[in-house]
Amino acid sequence: MNYIKETLKKETSSFEELIECFEKIKTNGEVVVIKFDGERNENAYTVFISFPNNKREMIRIDDNDLKNALIKVLNIYLESPKEN
Repeated sequence: MNYIKETLKKETSSFEELIECFEKIKTNGEVVVIKFDGERNENAYTVFISFPNNKREMIRIDDNDLKNALIKVLNIYLESPKEN
């Protein structure tokens, strides 16, 4: 969690740093999906985190900008309560 917090504090995080944040989330058993939707003209990027091992609600963001979507999902992930 500290790596994610520190990455999000930066004024500009690289895609590599953001992907490493999702690698950290993956090690907790969560599922991360980054989707590029060529069928859509708006909000063509979808990023979501699902929680197969607990009752936590899926976090999903659709956006026109992939980097913004990644950052939004990570911020929500850190802010939302963890349930088991």
